[in-house]
Amino acid sequence: MIYRYNADSWDRFVHDLRTKKIHWCAEGSEGTSSPEWSGSKNWQEALDYAINGHPVGRTKIEAALPKVTSEPEPLWDVAPVGAFACIPAHAAGVPEDMFIPTEDAPPVSSPIVRIAVNMSASAGVNPQDIVNRGIAIVSLIDRIQASGRRVELIVIKHGHCHGEKFIWKVTVKRPEEPIDMDRVGLVFATPIMMRRFFFRVMEFTVPHEVDGYGFSTHYPEECRDCDLSIPNINRNEYRTQESANAMVQALWDQASA
Repeated sequence: MIYRYNADSWDRFVHDLRTKKIHWCAEGSEGTSSPEWSGSKNWQEALDYAINGHPVGRTKIEAALPKVTSEPEPLWDVAPVGAFACIPAHAAGVPEDMFIPTEDAPPVSSPIVRIAVNMSASAGVNPQDIVNRGIAIVSLIDRIQASGRRVELIVIKHGHCHGEKFIWKVTVKRPEEPIDMDRVGLVFATPIMMRRFFFRVMEFTVPHEVDGYGFSTHYPEECRDCDLSIPNINRNEYRTQESANAMVQALWDQASA
């Protein structure tokens, strides 16, 4: 049996996190015993970060990078109807809660690079390893976009348990969207994505309890349509920022060879 989940935008993902009924919860998304491990004190705090961004995560990313997204990004206004949602405005009940290109916005014609990042990790992975890898990934995105290409960023989780497979996919950044550093900081510089949000996806997707929320793995065949897929995190792989940078760059060099 394969259980799949796909959100083709961050707006859709946040909507599902807020509204989907869960079938079970073995602490998981709602656990409160170890905020450092899960990235937040409770589920509501994690959900607030999904809507409004994570300032600490953003600071961690920006502090480690000399610059982010040096390529000029499209210019956007807000309106009641548009290309994609402005989630903080929508959550606040503002009528103008959709982004639209300004008259000065350049056409999006540059090549697109699709990157899938597997956020699966065992319980023993140190939260700092997650941050180190996240910083290395954002640095790679910066270099790719500086070369005149745009990035579509997808986070995935692959897992298995007792013969069942779990395959989740969430688009964090569409090619036409500017990089939202609050969102990127939340996803890559905290454990919240894998240890709150993807646990929640399992709770509302799989109709029965899964022991330990399954085992992390990586299914390369599920990433055939991507230019680069970054596998799940194994313990001690990203212990330092230097090793994280080297591993992510090596994966890109191999994929683009």
